[in-house]
Amino acid sequence: MNYQDNEGLQEFTDRLDRSHYYLINALCVSAKKYALQLEQLEMHKATSQYVTLCNRLIQEILHFVTIRKEYFVPYLLSLSEKNEDGHDCKNCTGTATCSAQHDLHLAELKQSHKQLKAIIYQVQMAALPLYAETIYPDVYRLLRNHMALIGSSLTDLYTAEEIQLIPKVIEAQRNINARD
Repeated sequence: MNYQDNEGLQEFTDRLDRSHYYLINALCVSAKKYALQLEQLEMHKATSQYVTLCNRLIQEILHFVTIRKEYFVPYLLSLSEKNEDGHDCKNCTGTATCSAQHDLHLAELKQSHKQLKAIIYQVQMAALPLYAETIYPDVYRLLRNHMALIGSSLTDLYTAEEIQLIPKVIEAQRNINARD
């Protein structure tokens, strides 16, 4: 996905929400349905283990996206609003606390990227085919393809956040004097 360097934090956040968080959530919901269909079939032991792995990863990804949408997006929108309004954190009551909260949000975002990289790796492993000599039901291939799409979408999200979002957050924090 192409993002413009001149795109503001709010526009960028809105686009991340619509183009990445929503898409990843929708893919996970579909993958979860396929996993449920596979659970209802009599399965090969390897397929059963695969479904268990996918279900665990899907839950982890849905939790990750929920945290982004409920915790980070509101912070990013608030930061953008403060930036647009010309807010100055030096005038905040408890300036040290204000700066610490901004630093904490950024540190948590960076830490979550370590978690995201681990999830991406696990999803990529889950997207690999199992055994070539075994015939799997069509729904297995659908689940595997969805896991590959989820992995690709997570990689795109990671890149967008790492290359564009974090610098935009740092810039907005500097603009409101929340960091040096």
